[in-house]
Amino acid sequence: MKPHNDNKLAKCLPALLLAALLSACGSDSNNNRDDRGEEEPTPMAPVRETAQGPVQGVDEGTLYSFKGIPYAAPPVGELRWQPPAPPATRSATLVADKFGNACPQGSGAFAPQGENLAEDCLYLNVYTPKTPGPHPVMVWIHGGAFIYGSGGGTYEPVRLVAKDVVVVTLNYRLGALGFLPHPSLETSPEQGSGNYGLLDQQAALRWVKENIAAFGGDPDNITLFGESAGGHSVLSHLVSPATAGLFHKAIVQSGSYNPTQIPLKGLVSGETLFGAPFVHAIGCAEAEDVAACLRGKSVEEILTAQGATVYLPVTGTAVLPKSIQEALSEGDYHNVPVMIGSNLHEGRLFVALEEIARFQAALAEGKSIPEAAAAMPLTGDDNYRQAVIALLSENPLLNAAQIADDYLALQDAADPRRWSFAYADIQTDWRFACNNLQHATILASRGTTYAYHFTDANAPSIFANTELPLSIPMGATHSLEIQYVLNTAETMLERGAGEAQMALSEAMLTYWSQFAKTGDPNPADGGGVNWPAFTFGGNMLRLDAPTIGTRSAAEFSEIHRCSYWAEQYSSILPTLRP
Repeated sequence: MKPHNDNKLAKCLPALLLAALLSACGSDSNNNRDDRGEEEPTPMAPVRETAQGPVQGVDEGTLYSFKGIPYAAPPVGELRWQPPAPPATRSATLVADKFGNACPQGSGAFAPQGENLAEDCLYLNVYTPKTPGPHPVMVWIHGGAFIYGSGGGTYEPVRLVAKDVVVVTLNYRLGALGFLPHPSLETSPEQGSGNYGLLDQQAALRWVKENIAAFGGDPDNITLFGESAGGHSVLSHLVSPATAGLFHKAIVQSGSYNPTQIPLKGLVSGETLFGAPFVHAIGCAEAEDVAACLRGKSVEEILTAQGATVYLPVTGTAVLPKSIQEALSEGDYHNVPVMIGSNLHEGRLFVALEEIARFQAALAEGKSIPEAAAAMPLTGDDNYRQAVIALLSENPLLNAAQIADDYLALQDAADPRRWSFAYADIQTDWRFACNNLQHATILASRGTTYAYHFTDANAPSIFANTELPLSIPMGATHSLEIQYVLNTAETMLERGAGEAQMALSEAMLTYWSQFAKTGDPNPADGGGVNWPAFTFGGNMLRLDAPTIGTRSAAEFSEIHRCSYWAEQYSSILPTLRP
């Protein structure tokens, strides 16, 4: 390990706290200067004609990029907390050479690197091969707990585009601006309120359907894919009546998780949990016209009132009449080919983020870096048990204290890291893995489904160059599979990827692109490890380095203690029934 560098550590910390950020402390992707600081001429791509007017992008050598294309009107003024309106038409050519604004989120420390934040943020980016089309289209929805992220420079789809697919990335409204449910904001009983971010995503899909042929894409072969909140969004669109015909395949990466959606109305609902507290916090609860009061507030005031609250999609609206679980269980969804999976160590990322938060809090209290580092790990049975109780508090009927003890008993009692490992395992199994297996099983019962388990314990870490003394290794944690498909080889190598990781990345690029082309991830020439279609109790693909293999559903269930969680929920099921 290199000598400790406090300046480097301080510089990187803001980027590390970005949920789902995979380009920590990276360079500005819009930088186009040589070593002398002189601007180089930008080679331009051919002009493309869209329904809104001509667009000219950039020739990036192996591909054309078209960045910052508006797919909807700016959601400002009276359009704030409204479904997205159509974008304006224009006669002049739009020079699409830089990313549009990222949507407002958190604070400056949490903003995507090298991107401006503004409420005018409904932009998408198109990356195309130089070869004639039509090419399959892959539309990426970023993660970030519905409160962070953008479709901008974090993602580098160069190698995916090289597989002869068109890739589209997009921004959508986040946090309270994207998901605030409140009766004052209803445009109709059917539309309800909230879910503005999901409506943005659907508007982007309609734009793609209408315009992508001009970029060499096939509007009749669109794959929707995303990770974490992005994967959850894919599932939402899979069950949304409004997306019929807008996509033809779906890839869900770590998107089957708890919590899911909640009802718009009711005693425990989006309006009571999110809407009413926000309206009170921002000072509009007593206003004669609450909606006008809300629309009169600044973005800064909105972000302050939002605080650390994670706003979720709500059900009982036109965009989401039913929850994901309900719709899938009833077979009420778009029956398209689906690829779905999760990672072996999902929960370790969240342990790391909590440790970093404790590190920062200690520094803010005036403690030295060694003292702050010592405060990072979760230690002690009582502290651990309290953390688990807080984690599972969304379902108070679960016996969180007993679950905490059961998972701790599985750890080596002599290992000082046992509390962190147990806490991470609960998050992995309860929040992600078992829900993923359940969704894969339901989907496979009615249509073509391919399931995977990403298990590369040596995946390049976003924390690799920070020298932070995290208590446990990250392994195959949440979000680390993204880079294998949506980052350059250079980025992966900078993070410490070896030959095995690069070989796995190449295989995943082939599987993902081939699925987009045909609905079957296996190459037409029969090369590589065969990925079997998933069936009840069948096999999923184990994405590992150096060897890709298969894993049975039974083995996956045992690794992630899914029978245990089924028992926990079965014990309270009579209470949960109406």
